[in-house]
Amino acid sequence: MRTVVMLSYHYPPLGGVAVMRALRFTRYLPEHGWKPVVVAVQGGGREPRDPQLLEEVPPEAEVHRVACLEPDNYSDSWEHPRQKIVRNLFKTFDFVLFPDDRALWIGPAARKAVELVRKYRADALWATAQPFSTLVAGLRVHRRTGVPLVVDFRDDWTTSNADFRRHSPGRQKREIALEAEILSAASAVVTVTPGIVDALRARKPPGTSDDKFHLLPNGFDPAHFPPRNGARQGTDFRILHAGGMYPRRDPRVFLEGLRRFLDAHPEARAHTRVRFAGRVDDRSRPLLEAGDLRGVVECPGFLPHRRVREELQASDVLLLLLEQVKTVHWLYSGKIFEYIAARRPILAPNPPDSPISEIIRETGIGEVVAPDSPGEVAAALSRLYERRNQPIEAAPAVVARYDARSQTGELARILESCCG
Repeated sequence: MRTVVMLSYHYPPLGGVAVMRALRFTRYLPEHGWKPVVVAVQGGGREPRDPQLLEEVPPEAEVHRVACLEPDNYSDSWEHPRQKIVRNLFKTFDFVLFPDDRALWIGPAARKAVELVRKYRADALWATAQPFSTLVAGLRVHRRTGVPLVVDFRDDWTTSNADFRRHSPGRQKREIALEAEILSAASAVVTVTPGIVDALRARKPPGTSDDKFHLLPNGFDPAHFPPRNGARQGTDFRILHAGGMYPRRDPRVFLEGLRRFLDAHPEARAHTRVRFAGRVDDRSRPLLEAGDLRGVVECPGFLPHRRVREELQASDVLLLLLEQVKTVHWLYSGKIFEYIAARRPILAPNPPDSPISEIIRETGIGEVVAPDSPGEVAAALSRLYERRNQPIEAAPAVVARYDARSQTGELARILESCCG
């Protein structure tokens, strides 16, 4: 069995969507002949915790957690632009912590990974971002050991990333140069969306082959979603949004559409429940807790992944709100794939020509409405309300495309191609 050292800041017992990609890969890599040796953070500052996920780490995996100083969440001050003192503090840190607020993890993580590469004579090194500091740690390990480096971009770095755009031009140039170093040194570059693939290819250093870049979308763990009857019986109309709420994920159009739906169907108010399961920022909370929606909208906070899966499969509608950014046309939301796996109808206020909209149309499992039209939201809710107890079927071939077991097989092939 070959060995891959995997650098992932986020890993159980941390929770949330950032954990899931690395966890799924480590779970299924042993089936493809690879032993995963994980280097993750110990602590994780204010990141959510989900200790139940530790049960999913396979016995073949070896996990090493490395502590570092965590200057917690100073970047959150940008959600409160009127707080001048906090904003200026961020500007001070801007020149100290590079390339992001997890930079103090680079040294400890790289040292541990070098130790493990040498101990196991590892065949490959895999590093996933965000945080992009993890890729820097991977670059250091590669330079010290010569082990082939595979970098994994779960998010774009220097095209659409909001934190990047807030930095000074000088800082942006440094980050672009660092990204180019990493792209040049890596034996393979893996990304989760076609848009990020295109953006990275456009920024690739001279002499870098397009063949270095690979698309490997996020997916779902088939063990979490066994086959089930698509019909759900009951009078309740349950709508679930799984994931955090923050300024770039704006619920106002959906909430206005919800109000119009309830006005048109007053009999539905008593048994309509909309749950926003995840952290809610200070700007979104007053919108979600508005008095006229009291008793309809609920905010239970962060839930363990196991509980989220249960709620996904028990819901009548799964709400998908995307970030309101210019590059929404080529971004995915990681939750879309578990939504599909749950085989419940999806409601997505989203541009019709976006990749997310195309996936929903391919699977035939939901409705895409204009992101700026409360009227379309209300009409879609009315249709979904009338069909809430009808069975649904998703296109099997499309669903299988996002099965984590087969996706991990593709990652194993990429790793093998780098080893020679």
